[in-house]
Amino acid sequence: MKAEAKKMRKKLAIIGAGSGGLVTLKLALDQLPDFEVCCFEKTAVTLGSWGRTYEGFVSTSTKYTTQFSCHRKYDSQVRFGADEEYSEFFRDNEYGDYLQSFVEEKNLGDFIYKNHDVQKITKKGDMWELSMICEGELKVQLFDYLVISTGLAEKPKAIKSPVKTLISFDQEQVSGKKIVVIGGGESATDIANRLASPNLKNQIYLSLKTGIRVSPRYHPIKGVPSDFLRNRFLISIHEDIRNAVGQRFVEARIKHQEKFERFFRSKKKMRQEDPLTDRRKYWDKKLTKRAKGHLFNMFHNKSDTFLNAVAEERIHIIGDKIDESYDQYFDFDNEKKIQVSPDYIVPMIGYESNLHEISEGLVEVKDFFLGCQHVDYQNIFLVGFARPIIGNIPTISETQARYIVGSIAGQYQRPSNIKKQHHIDRDSLTKRYPKLNTNQMYPVDMVPYCNRLANKMETYPSLKRLKSVRRWIKILLSPFSTMHYFDEDFDPDYIDKQKVYSPLIITALLVLIKFFDIPYTKIKNISASKNKNY
Repeated sequence: MKAEAKKMRKKLAIIGAGSGGLVTLKLALDQLPDFEVCCFEKTAVTLGSWGRTYEGFVSTSTKYTTQFSCHRKYDSQVRFGADEEYSEFFRDNEYGDYLQSFVEEKNLGDFIYKNHDVQKITKKGDMWELSMICEGELKVQLFDYLVISTGLAEKPKAIKSPVKTLISFDQEQVSGKKIVVIGGGESATDIANRLASPNLKNQIYLSLKTGIRVSPRYHPIKGVPSDFLRNRFLISIHEDIRNAVGQRFVEARIKHQEKFERFFRSKKKMRQEDPLTDRRKYWDKKLTKRAKGHLFNMFHNKSDTFLNAVAEERIHIIGDKIDESYDQYFDFDNEKKIQVSPDYIVPMIGYESNLHEISEGLVEVKDFFLGCQHVDYQNIFLVGFARPIIGNIPTISETQARYIVGSIAGQYQRPSNIKKQHHIDRDSLTKRYPKLNTNQMYPVDMVPYCNRLANKMETYPSLKRLKSVRRWIKILLSPFSTMHYFDEDFDPDYIDKQKVYSPLIITALLVLIKFFDIPYTKIKNISASKNKNY
């Protein structure tokens, strides 16, 4: 009887043991006790793409906002002082250590099969067949449910170039070379900054088609991480108004950095004696100015340390290539041509997953509602394929994992009109992000997206659910975190201990803006509803 019961158990496979795969595994083990759950990882470690870093690495999102609500290790306290530089962020291998502690404390190790490289997934009736290579041998297994969490960092998008392409800085210690890094995202500016290290003596160019919105890790308002000023009340304002006000605020912040620091009593001030301060501000302002309009509202780069290298002229900002030879470029103002003749090209214009490859074209990101729930197949899901325009991948992945596992467990009903909703959602995405390949990724603003899933799970921290005006206001104004959601891991005492960093004058300004936001949002919703019906 025991053997028969074991045979009848449903089987769930999770591909990938990075942050998304690990939190999905933990939730599945908790909520699907009658399932046989397996997590397959192609490498020998459970660190994911962001757990294997280099010496000197500093994350762009804080520890507090990035951690899982089911594995709380950090608070929102800011620690000032020379010895506490970047202490609110993951440094070096700290995020890898965090994931390792998650595996150990949640007893996940026995369910993770390392060195299992999934080569192909195939639909077999109502099940999914996984073909894997382990120690040189082929393994084939069938599963009732499948969660793919290999993410969007499998490999940078390739380009055709007569110039040698440098894919990974870690694999080739390059020095004394002329290198063009293409792209303006955090990965591009990060690798440009590393290649521009003085000891390598490289000549680095950063090629940009447009500008970049550079957001400081530490904001001149009180000198706290920018993450800690981003709260639910701010995000509740319609994005049109929020972005319009935000653009002017960013420009004012760059221009009047010192005044901001004095007025808001920042404890982390820009060093006035630094002769490169003006040069850094010049490029910060110039990059932001070129990122106005739609692009300003999209890209949000918090790898702000690369501006130091730009100010020191270790990184030269240039425009787009002139032709496919990758030899000549426009200057950043598009006024003249520059002969670069690089030794290497580093294409950092996005990443490609192996999803299309391993499914032989059967499964693509564009076919998943909200980037996680397939519109045709009820037993396959994605975690970690959402690209945060603003935010971080682990937080988004945790929210997706809760929704997915809850759906498998029968807690949340699959939308009866999922195809119609998916069509509307896809149309909205392509209009909002016309320059992004939404067939390969699901771009999101982290907080609104997580709120959308939370509403589906009925875990959104509304006043009605919290039953406490004081705690509701605290959640509205404190730094955003998945700890806010009213799920099984919600800890009111933990929430009460978190700090609010938004100054009273800023909160008052947001209240004033909210009076205009409420009717504007209603008009926009009515207009959108009419367009859908049409």
